Amino acid sequence: MILSDNETVVDMLNNRAIAKTVADLIKECDDRPISIGIHGDWGAGKSSILAMVEDEFSKNKDDIECIRFNGWKHQGFEDAKIALMSSIISELSKKRKLSEKAKDILKKLWKSINWLSVAKTAGTVALSVATGIPPIGILCNLMDNLKGSIGDKEKVSNAIESLGSYLTDAKVFEDNSLAKEFSEFQGSFEVLLTESKIKKLVVLIDDLDRCLPKVTIETLEAVRLFMFSKSTAFVIAADETMIEYAVRNHFPDFPDGGDIRTGFEYSRRYLEKLIQVPFRIPALGEIESEMYITLLLVGSRLEENNTEFNNLLKVAIDKMKKPWENLGFTTEQLKKVLGKTDFEVSNEITVSNQISDILAKNTQGNPRKIKRFINMLLLRDKIAKARGFGDSIQIDILAKMMLAEYFFVDEYKRIATLTDDNGKCELLHIFETQLLEPLKEAEISTEDTYNIKSGEIKPLTNGPEPEIDKELESWRNNADFNSWASSEPLLGIIDLRPYFFASKEKEDFFFDQVKSDQLRILISKLMGGTMNIASVNDEIKALASTEAKKVFDALSSKILKNGDIAMMPKGMEGVKALVSYHSDLESSLVALIESFDCTRVGAWICTGWDKCITTEKTKVRLDKYYESLLKEGNSLVKVALKNTWKGG
Repeated sequence: MILSDNETVVDMLNNRAIAKTVADLIKECDDRPISIGIHGDWGAGKSSILAMVEDEFSKNKDDIECIRFNGWKHQGFEDAKIALMSSIISELSKKRKLSEKAKDILKKLWKSINWLSVAKTAGTVALSVATGIPPIGILCNLMDNLKGSIGDKEKVSNAIESLGSYLTDAKVFEDNSLAKEFSEFQGSFEVLLTESKIKKLVVLIDDLDRCLPKVTIETLEAVRLFMFSKSTAFVIAADETMIEYAVRNHFPDFPDGGDIRTGFEYSRRYLEKLIQVPFRIPALGEIESEMYITLLLVGSRLEENNTEFNNLLKVAIDKMKKPWENLGFTTEQLKKVLGKTDFEVSNEITVSNQISDILAKNTQGNPRKIKRFINMLLLRDKIAKARGFGDSIQIDILAKMMLAEYFFVDEYKRIATLTDDNGKCELLHIFETQLLEPLKEAEISTEDTYNIKSGEIKPLTNGPEPEIDKELESWRNNADFNSWASSEPLLGIIDLRPYFFASKEKEDFFFDQVKSDQLRILISKLMGGTMNIASVNDEIKALASTEAKKVFDALSSKILKNGDIAMMPKGMEGVKALVSYHSDLESSLVALIESFDCTRVGAWICTGWDKCITTEKTKVRLDKYYESLLKEGNSLVKVALKNTWKGG
């Protein structure tokens, strides 16, 4: 089961304690407004804490109303202030049964929001909630400004008509002092809460740190507007460093006297004035991260309502309450808590034990990074099964390979490069053996290299490779990579081909490569001129059938990639030489010839096949291709065929 990356009320990190504290604090404030910040890095669990806060209040639904607002989802709106105000009013009207008086107040507030939008569209006056002035407070002045506008006359006329009608109906605005107007707006909103029987309105704002700076600031300024109203609480989940960046971006000309620290200080003070009570989500420690990894992997096999899983969750939370005493899960605890399901999730527990140390360290305990790694692991395992090679994949080996892919990129690429045609990396086996059974310095000669046979290290007989010692020295100097290499399962004698294939979404490190140095050199020479080809005749003869096929496939791929077949492609003479010594490749050669477009191929195609196409079956196929050339080929090809081909 792939793990959901959305917020959740299932607490695996002991964050319910933060949510409960936030809820209790809001309740204790009675009718006093309060703003609370939930701060943490990307993926730290801020959205889940908001969901838990909402869950805490669900028990007191009668007098406390929670509204969720996602700034990122509303980023496309013309004005984030309007989006937040509209969302609050709209959700209240949906969630509460309103009295007639409350409905009248609601209409008045909707008009205020609508005219904020009208005023913005008219473009005749700058509106900013940052000044503390609600949109209603400038409607009368807006009338005069609209009349003098030189913009779209029809648009302005409609705006004046709407505003005039409202000012006639809304007697509260006869006194146009800003204090009076703001007080009336604040009062109207408070009456709406009272009439709706809401003791506390809790607005949960999420994903502000994903928004553009302009949207972030507009949303925060809208919060300031509501913060003057009693019985309101705002819980804002955001990375405070991103908010500070948005403030600096919004006020680029703020004088700092040449000292950049002044600008940063202003950004922090802005946030401090808006957020009365900040909560910083504590980073997961290494042991907590390892427990979280275990919970995720076990949870991927068991349903959330599974009794054994819930019992394990309780044990984990109890341990996290005192992190300084927390030693993580023990094998005995897991068996005792999981009971009969222990066997069902044994693979997941094994994988957790193997990867948790390195994964926790390299993700800095970030819950989202950990979850994404595990999701990719589970997804690749599923795809391997769906594509028919799941039997060749062991999830613990796949997990270890992915750790190298994610956190030891250069070493991962090097292992891929050094892997032989059987999928085994000889150098990795040497390294693992040296780590687990340290050898004396004198026993490791820079003049020796090694081979793998029956799990043992034995010297090869084909000469020294001093580069191997340099490679090993580089790996030895990387302590983290040492930990990876020495962890179970050992990979040096494992066929790694299925795992490289399962992980090749971005780059194919394995299947585009000819692993044998000897074959690479041979292919290079066969791509050259006649002298190069003649110099390797003995090597061509000595090739085993499987090796000859690999060389043929590599040459064919290079020829087809060339694209230009008007002249004989580079490598074609090498193919002829190869097939002349390996007749079992004749059918493949004819298939290559048949792939050449008759309308584009040059006259070179008409001759030179006598030594490499010798069986009657392949000759018949070549004749059929020539018949097609006589019909579709260019004039030079047709003339050449008539002069050289017996059927021409």
